[in-house]
Amino acid sequence: MGSRILAGFELAPIVTYGTGRPFNLLTLSDVNSDRHYASDRPLGAPRNSGIGPDFLNLDLRLSRTVKFGERISAQLMAEGFNLANRTNYATVNNLVAANFAPPFNVHGSAAIAPNQPLDFASAYAKRQIQFGLRLSF
Repeated sequence: MGSRILAGFELAPIVTYGTGRPFNLLTLSDVNSDRHYASDRPLGAPRNSGIGPDFLNLDLRLSRTVKFGERISAQLMAEGFNLANRTNYATVNNLVAANFAPPFNVHGSAAIAPNQPLDFASAYAKRQIQFGLRLSF
């Protein structure tokens, strides 16, 4: 009886984790006098010297297929994205002052006020749930 009730169900979890991605610290001023100010880093700052936020996500899909005869079937689906409802930040405000000094291995932070250097500038979507039906004939 129990196996018949559970027959046709599929469970598909996806867990994604990523460490903080590096980013360049930029000054938006012409530090090296080359007339290109959009890509200048503070003096002495190496490439990718900033560290962004880590990323953790859990997506889950639960589906069940029900057959109606030999040729017709229906698949009912429920999908959840970011089920833990964790705030995953997408970008860091990497603009700092031209006189930004070492240490250059800096991390972005959610505790910094918006529009300040090294604050988190955007985030990925919060928890989303959707339902679906697929008919095959």
